[in-house]
Amino acid sequence: MSKTLLTIFGLFVVVVAIVAYLAFANEGSESAATVPVEPADDEAQEIFATNCGTCHTLAAGGTDGVVGPNLDDLLGRSFAPPTGDVEETNRTTFEATYLQVLNAVVCGIEGRMPKGILQGEEAKEVAGFVGAYAGQLSPDQGPLVPAGERRMPDPEPCPGAGAAGSEAAG
Repeated sequence: MSKTLLTIFGLFVVVVAIVAYLAFANEGSESAATVPVEPADDEAQEIFATNCGTCHTLAAGGTDGVVGPNLDDLLGRSFAPPTGDVEETNRTTFEATYLQVLNAVVCGIEGRMPKGILQGEEAKEVAGFVGAYAGQLSPDQGPLVPAGERRMPDPEPCPGAGAAGSEAAG
């Protein structure tokens, strides 16, 4: 191999390594959160940032993920038709999002997201955090449902897992 070719290859490896490091080191920070987070959600925000923030963007989590979808875009929508009752619409949206996130965390998503990233109460806590804050993008917004009022059931067994799937959730 010629010296010039070896030098070019070496520079290429260095550039790829730098780009990879910057992509995976971008976890975000508490100061990056654009949405006020209730003190009761601080622990869930930290668990989310540590375990999910490298892949997923969530404004309230203060994260700018680079691999998975932006959860504010993917989940930040109303699941219920506007009925005029904002609290009921928020509760319905929260519950649908919570179950969707909890299922993804516990069971994974068809090879795109591994199962069991979090388990037990941590899985429920993060799913509740994402369900409450996904799509809440401005400083005058807060959680759809306050922490003390969230109904957060245990996950259903994973498809094809039988009784073993419910054990993973804790």
